[in-house]
Amino acid sequence: MKKELHQIHQIFRTEIHFVSSMLSTMRRNVLIVGFFTLVLFAGKGIAEAHLSLSSLPFLRGGHTAFAPPATKPLQKKRISLPRPVLFGLVSLQRTTNIIGNKIQTETTKQWSGIHENVGREWGKLTSSIGKLFSREQHQGAKKLDEVVRTFKSVLNGSEVDTAQLLKACRAHLILMKSGGAALKLVAKDMEANLNKAESLFKKVPKDGKYLASLLEKERESGIHDGNMLKNASAAMGLLWIRRSLAFQLDLYTSLIPSNGQHPKDAAMDAYYKTLSPYHGWLLQKAFPLSLSQMPDRKVFIAKFGGREVDDLDKQSENEIVKKLKTLVATWEPIINTWKDEFERLDLEDTRRA
Repeated sequence: MKKELHQIHQIFRTEIHFVSSMLSTMRRNVLIVGFFTLVLFAGKGIAEAHLSLSSLPFLRGGHTAFAPPATKPLQKKRISLPRPVLFGLVSLQRTTNIIGNKIQTETTKQWSGIHENVGREWGKLTSSIGKLFSREQHQGAKKLDEVVRTFKSVLNGSEVDTAQLLKACRAHLILMKSGGAALKLVAKDMEANLNKAESLFKKVPKDGKYLASLLEKERESGIHDGNMLKNASAAMGLLWIRRSLAFQLDLYTSLIPSNGQHPKDAAMDAYYKTLSPYHGWLLQKAFPLSLSQMPDRKVFIAKFGGREVDDLDKQSENEIVKKLKTLVATWEPIINTWKDEFERLDLEDTRRA
């Protein structure tokens, strides 16, 4: 983004410099015209002064400077200028016309050049912006692709690969944060629980290779009180991550058909089914309030696909829905295995939070 904005800045700096040069040239031409115009009027004034002086005899040595002119009938006379003056005036007029034509031609060329240059640079600018938005859309689409890809590698036979699970959840968290305000609280809750699980796994990566072994390792440390899990434990974090994914599985499944529920209604149904039974009074008020901000299906699909709503055509929509369908189909066996391991190890804490 910074690179594109720098290019835009450079383009407009170039245009400003170009227009400034053009204005300087025009200003110089105007000064030239002004000078010749001044000469023209000066020449005209001299000629008129010559004619006026020639009609005043007392200024040519008459007997008195105050004697009134002799009263004679007015006669129309043809005024003739000296040949050098006439030649000078004609040459001046011809020169002025030539300069005016040159200025007009030069100005037309310069404005034409500005038009072509601005058009060319504007084309480059719109192309750069188009590429920028295209790249951002591609990055958005890559987020969903990464989530699908990483979750596909979580199940290793009948075992849940811990490292791959945490990696997939982290990728999904990034996608959730781009989903808008409606999933903000869900994403925040998931991030806090993911940090708990990652904290233990970093300490015992070999012993916690699979989800079952990680849970067993933590349980053997005596951190829990039966199936009442310690709040800061990895087991508690993983328990709530699973519930969060179960909620989203129901939500995204309802968004696959184009004639399904409005996302807000689908989110509320999924919440009451998967999360509400384990939430205390405060969370039962906060979560529905957050989910009430769910946009309509088209906006939701566009956000998860990394696209602007106006750019979401039928083909793009079908591609994104297809990926969501793949994702929920991938989640289902993972969540089932995940839950089985918790129940087997008696770690399914059903207390309200």
